[in-house]
Amino acid sequence: MQYMTSIRNKLAETPAVWVHGVITRLIEKGKVVYISIADFEEGNVKPIATVDLTCFAGQFAALRAKTENAATPFAIKEQLKVCFQIKAEVYIPSGKLQAKILDIDPVYTLGELALTRMAILKRLASEGLLEKNKMLPLPLMPLCIGLITGENTAAYKDFTTRLDASPFKFRVVPVFATMQGNSTEASILNALETLRDNDEIDIVCIVRGGGAKTDLNYFDSEALCRAVANYPIPVFTGIGHEIDRSLLDEVAGVYCITPTDCAKRIVEIAQESWSKLIETAKEIANATRLTLANCTQQLNSAGLRLSQKVSARIQAEKTRHALIRANLQKDTRFVLRDEFARVDRNAEGLKQGSRKILDLAKTRFELIETKVKGVDPQNIIAKGYTLTLDASGKFVRNAAQLKSGDTLRTRFKDGTVESVVR
Repeated sequence: MQYMTSIRNKLAETPAVWVHGVITRLIEKGKVVYISIADFEEGNVKPIATVDLTCFAGQFAALRAKTENAATPFAIKEQLKVCFQIKAEVYIPSGKLQAKILDIDPVYTLGELALTRMAILKRLASEGLLEKNKMLPLPLMPLCIGLITGENTAAYKDFTTRLDASPFKFRVVPVFATMQGNSTEASILNALETLRDNDEIDIVCIVRGGGAKTDLNYFDSEALCRAVANYPIPVFTGIGHEIDRSLLDEVAGVYCITPTDCAKRIVEIAQESWSKLIETAKEIANATRLTLANCTQQLNSAGLRLSQKVSARIQAEKTRHALIRANLQKDTRFVLRDEFARVDRNAEGLKQGSRKILDLAKTRFELIETKVKGVDPQNIIAKGYTLTLDASGKFVRNAAQLKSGDTLRTRFKDGTVESVVR
């Protein structure tokens, strides 16, 4: 006991020092807050040194109030770079050496936060992500809206009330998420993925009402910014109050100052489209009426001209038909007279011609009969010629048909002689 007391007294003479590092653990347990800070090398996630710190709950509350009331407020949380004033001491009952937190330097953390924010903004700008979602075309009539906000919050009520008060039938598809604290990033990312699967959604709105300024630091998340910048449809943000602007607002397709302003902007887009539609409809109606009037006038003029032309054509056709009828009657008499005369001539011709045709045919028949008789074998034999037949009675026309021993029959005018070929 005396030994530990002497050590504590010796440590009491040691002056307090300022140390900085990243908070890797923060546990509030009863009246004591346990914090660990670590120092890291660039590019290495393994700490090169770690210090465990303690702080009474009352003292920690004072430190928290100090950071939250700074010109640019922030919350003491894990993964935050801080600069604490600490003093070494020993816990006598266990003989454990420990360090107690006395104060915090907000300027150091604010500087680190600003540098981090600037570095994220620079990376996003270099990759063209600040304008990527803004370049997506806004739907002309965004009636189906995906909404990411806290459940049963004033932001949800303000947003939906403003839409309900409009003359348009909006359909809101809410996905509730945590809008403050360490789970903000993961919760909103999950909500974005859920809404991505709904093909009917025209735009997505991320809204949050006012509150502690420290809560808005969660919307500087680089992962959130990248998700919104690369989102396939326009994303609207309405986070906090008019003076609040997070990195998420920088990459959003449309930045609005409050949830109500976000809903108002959507109504304005719908109203603009509706007004253009009404104006276009009026222009079409006026143009249609003018076109119909012109067409009616043109049709009336064309009808009148057509009526005049048809009447003139009918009269001309009547005159032509009357002339044709008169000519036809006159020509028919001439044609009938000529045809009757031709028929009479043909009748007489048939009488005379028939006899001539029969006489000519008879003469031709007699000539043919004379030729036939001239080539009759009997008449040829009678002139002194002979007719030689083989044993089968066929004509023998040349010697090549015969061989030795064949029997021949030769017909003469006055009889037949048989002979044998040798």
